[in-house]
Amino acid sequence: AQIHALCLALFASFAAPFGGFLSSAIKRAYGIKDFNNLIPGHGGMMDRFDCQFVMFLCTFVHHRTFCHSPVTVASLLGSAGQLPLSEQQELLRRLTERLAARGALS
Repeated sequence: AQIHALCLALFASFAAPFGGFLSSAIKRAYGIKDFNNLIPGHGGMMDRFDCQFVMFLCTFVHHRTFCHSPVTVASLLGSAGQLPLSEQQELLRRLTERLAARGALS
């Protein structure tokens, strides 16, 4: 988890300021002063969030690429195999109870 925080911090300190440059380029291309059409009367405030939009996108992509791992039967069995025998037996007991409560066991 710490390596991911370090990666995001490095990105924030080096690349996120370019969000302001990007939004300035968009505004210049369309000949507008600020983004006050997005939320009328709040253009100046919205312009202060340029870097946050870039960081949100980076954080989302980083999480989906490096942190998010879907739960599969194989990953659960791999994790359960690393438990001590007493905890494996407890896991089996609890799974059996839950499946019986749902009527999945005959």
